[in-house]
Amino acid sequence: MPEGSRPIVVTGSSGFVGANLLRHFAALGARVIGVEGPSGIDWRTRGIANVEFAKVDLCNEAEVKSFLREANPQAVLNCAAYGAYSSQRDSNRIYRVNFDGVRFMLEALRECSGFRAFVQAGTSSEYGLNCAAPTEEAPTAPDSDYAVSKVAASALVQCYAMKYGVPGWVLRLYSVYGPYEDFSRLMPQLLLKAQEKDLPPLVNPRISRDFVYVDDVSRAFESVVARADRLRPGHIYNVGAGARVTLADLVAVARSTFEIAKAPDWGSMPDRHWDHPDWFSNPRKAEVDLEWKASTSLVEGLRATMLWMMSHPDDVREGRKSSIATAKS
Repeated sequence: MPEGSRPIVVTGSSGFVGANLLRHFAALGARVIGVEGPSGIDWRTRGIANVEFAKVDLCNEAEVKSFLREANPQAVLNCAAYGAYSSQRDSNRIYRVNFDGVRFMLEALRECSGFRAFVQAGTSSEYGLNCAAPTEEAPTAPDSDYAVSKVAASALVQCYAMKYGVPGWVLRLYSVYGPYEDFSRLMPQLLLKAQEKDLPPLVNPRISRDFVYVDDVSRAFESVVARADRLRPGHIYNVGAGARVTLADLVAVARSTFEIAKAPDWGSMPDRHWDHPDWFSNPRKAEVDLEWKASTSLVEGLRATMLWMMSHPDDVREGRKSSIATAKS
């Protein structure tokens, strides 16, 4: 993975997926630069060894160009995003961060000689209402400003790959979970309650997700960077386990794994408008092109996340204080 002294840049490095990518690539021996967001929250990244950090306003074109010119990266992994949480409602900021920020980076990378890979962290939300195992060529039907902005960013990556030769790809991530996830999310809430042999408030048991462990997601990014010279630029890949897991399924696994006797109280939390009963991936293209497949079972992922939570009480305490949104399932 190391390629001389040219770094791998991870934007949105103070977030869940970004912070895990920092650790993943640093462990491979790569030189890694994390681009921190404006929030100042650093509980996920504090004390990581062998990682450099930079503060860059991705919505400032001149600042982005100056940083990338100086960094001269071999790869950029873009995890910077805004709008994925129900509390993040500023539509102007959604488009500035999720679209303009990507445009500024891609424009700057046109001038970066020998650049290897721009990997955009897309989202399964891009499919919107068309969410039952769509292929990457299936129509998108975005149903929020966030989803629209991410669809536009994916199109931008494809455009710069085809028109300007910028080697870029999109990974449409499904329901990623694991260490350092925001504590307002379902999995951390479920595991916090599991420590007390309890369950959190729950919505409709028929709601489904495609849960993919964060280490598997990091391997997907690694696969793109490692195979960049063999991949056709501009392609999109679904990154999920390829399994439809209902909330009822998840709770049953958690109760069995952590010996929770309490029965679930279905409907104790109102349904959310963005939920769908059939929201899962078709990851076949990633299996073929990237030789990537999610390998962590749901039980293994839950156990690993619980172990991290139990062994990092200070991070859990600070993470709960820094949660983006109010707790929800």
